Amino acid sequence: MEVWKTILNIIIFILCLSTVVCIHEAGHLTVAKLCNVYCYEFSIGFGPRFFKHYFKHKVKAGEKDKDGNEIPLFKADGKPNKINGETVFSIRAFPLGGYVSMAGEDDDSNEDGISVPKERTLLGVNHFKQICIMLAGIAMNFLLAFVLFLCDYAFCTQKATDYSSPEITVSETLTVNSSNVISPSYQAGLRSGDKILTLYQQYDNLKDANNNIKSGLIFPKSTKETPLTSYLSLKPGSNSNRYSLDDYSTASIAYAVQDVINRQYITVDSQNKEYTLSTTGDFSEFSGLLATKDSTRTIYLSYLSKETSKVVTTSFATTSVLVNESDTISYYNMEKVGISSYIYDYKCTGTEAWGRAGSDFGNLFVGIYTAIGQLFTPSGWQSVGGIVSVYKMSSAGVTSGSLAYFLRLWGYISLNLGCFNLLPFPGLDGWQTLMALMESISRKKFSSKFKNTANTIGLIVLMVLAVLLIVKDFINPIN
Repeated sequence: MEVWKTILNIIIFILCLSTVVCIHEAGHLTVAKLCNVYCYEFSIGFGPRFFKHYFKHKVKAGEKDKDGNEIPLFKADGKPNKINGETVFSIRAFPLGGYVSMAGEDDDSNEDGISVPKERTLLGVNHFKQICIMLAGIAMNFLLAFVLFLCDYAFCTQKATDYSSPEITVSETLTVNSSNVISPSYQAGLRSGDKILTLYQQYDNLKDANNNIKSGLIFPKSTKETPLTSYLSLKPGSNSNRYSLDDYSTASIAYAVQDVINRQYITVDSQNKEYTLSTTGDFSEFSGLLATKDSTRTIYLSYLSKETSKVVTTSFATTSVLVNESDTISYYNMEKVGISSYIYDYKCTGTEAWGRAGSDFGNLFVGIYTAIGQLFTPSGWQSVGGIVSVYKMSSAGVTSGSLAYFLRLWGYISLNLGCFNLLPFPGLDGWQTLMALMESISRKKFSSKFKNTANTIGLIVLMVLAVLLIVKDFINPIN
């Protein structure tokens, strides 16, 4: 079963990747045709050709064959004469992308003995047309990315988090030491949609610096009587994509359910700044205390059941989990509870879909170039992946069964391809665009030898980078 699932994932990945690349190449082909550049072939895939097709068209007045002879408009039976188009459509053995072959793309040579006039080659048209042809593939990738983002928001159910409601989402399972276990809150009977009214914790078997054991410590004392009205409360101006423990409201579920012991060891910035417990208020009794292998945390709460519409009072215990073990000391945190903010489904309106698709496109566009700029830093290299990482993400999308995830993922991949090709690096469309622009400004042409050498070196560097990323995907994959 797993073998067939893997085969299906590979087929879907190849089809999607080929579609993204071929749409890019179709952009080049379309604009090249509009600029009257002769295109020999549009191919899906690489390697040996096993299928080819010429699209026929009616003969136009004055149209000539490859020998320069005028072709008659009608056949002997009086029917309009049709001939093969100049561009052959091919499907080749290895369907990882595709390409379009244009006359004069590399030099002035011809293919298959076809004589193409200079004015119909890529190098023979003016620089403006050359730039339009080179940028057309990138534009198609950008357009595809936006359309996929738009389809996601317009047709797929979206998920959002409600931070202003006492409703909760309850995880059925949690990952503890690489194993899946039933979450304590789910075992206690809580379900997603229940509304937390009050909640507090009691810690037992904690130890201080002198190894004295302390029990019966309550956190937070105030929430025994205080209704909890939200899961998380952000400070004004806080980054909505990042929540720190200092943003917790003392009347929120997040504040009440946090692991006080774990709070001492959470890093919050690049300087590895650590939280330390306050010596006043709810944290005063916990300052300097550590969990042991025998420590427990008991959750006492009351909630309004979504299923029965009744108020339920209950309690459940969580044990300690070893998170760090060394020769000198072992650190324990308390087991996760399984309660998180309430996640609900909703549909975007047409206006919202356009706005959010545009916002995602802009934010991801900036993020891609930011990541490229940080590529050769340790953190930047860690966050970049090659084709193996892309395959894994695609497989995760298929496995999840989420169309929204799949659309967003391939929109992001298409946007990545467009942004990457826009770079002015030899072998990429951005380089060809730069060459045409510089020739137009200077009114001097770069030698074919220089262009070909630069493109060859650039392609070698890109292939080496691709191989390195594949190796990295196996040795040090993206988390």
